[in-house]
Parts: sequence; structure tokens; C-alpha cells
Amino acid sequence: MRRRRVKPGAVLWLVGVWLLLWGSISPLAIVSGLVIALVLLVGTPQPPVEIGLRFRPLRVLSLLVFVSFDLVAASFRVTAQILRPARPQPAIFEVPLRVHGGLMITMVAVALSAVPGSTVIDVRPQRRILEIHVLDASAPDAEQTVIREVRNLERRITAAFGPKAERERVRKEPGR
Repeated sequence: MRRRRVKPGAVLWLVGVWLLLWGSISPLAIVSGLVIALVLLVGTPQPPVEIGLRFRPLRVLSLLVFVSFDLVAASFRVTAQILRPARPQPAIFEVPLRVHGGLMITMVAVALSAVPGSTVIDVRPQRRILEIHVLDASAPDAEQTVIREVRNLERRITAAFGPKAERERVRKEPGR
């Protein structure tokens, strides 16, 4: 029988969550947190997870600045669309992605949904497709604009966090 190895970082993390749930730090809370953490880690072993993300501080800063400006600009766009007399023409577009990893797809979807005026309503990771609802698609090239914006965001997220294989795929693959 193989002996299970318990990682100290996981124990500390679980004890920290336990203490936050209790809302106080006491000897009883610490000991009970340790016992529960050890029981969980030994009793329910999890397979190792390789996230594969690489943190690039300058690219992350660039991404944060880009998303911040996009949030402000989109807020003004949505306000203008709501205040004008003509009603916005909402639409749903399927946008193919270039990234493969589930975490990378999730990061793109979350960043897109955070921006006012667009919402990811469905994610199909097997086919690498996002279904995006946009508030106003009245421009003749609305679909191409959405695809271009997703590509730009995808490129920036991959540059900030993606492993080398993802970065190269996004750089080489113009779109599907």
C-alpha cells in the first residue's frame, strides 16, 4: 500500500479557511482545523493538478490597464446606448477561441463578462467556442468587431498567464 503524502501548504490553507469560517483564532479552532484538514487530505486524495500558468508581471499590469480602460469605455458606450432614443439591437455571436486550456478559456470568459454590454452565455470547451450576448449589434461589422475584441483579450491574457505552447498557438493561429 502506497503512503499518501500530505503537503504542509494544503494543511495551512485548509486550517486558514477553517479559521475564517469560525471567525476567531483559538486553540480549539486551530486543533479542530488541523484534524479536519488532515482527515480531508488523507481521506480524499486528489490527483495532482498542473495549472501550467506563468505569471508575467509586466504583461499582467498591461492586461489590468487594458481591462480597466475597456471597463470605463464600455460603461460610457452602454450609457449612450441606453439614453439614445433608438433601442439597441442585441445579438448573440459564436466566437471561436484559439486557447485550449480550460483555465485560459475561463479567464477569457470571465474578463469578457466583466465588461458592460457583453455577457458570455455559453462556453463549449470541447469545440473552444464562446457564445456571447452583446447589447447593441446595430453596426454592420458588429460580429467582426466582437471577434476582434475577443482575439485581443485572448492574446493579452495568454501573454500575461499562458504557457509557452498557448502563447505560440494564439500568435500563429489567426482565427478559425
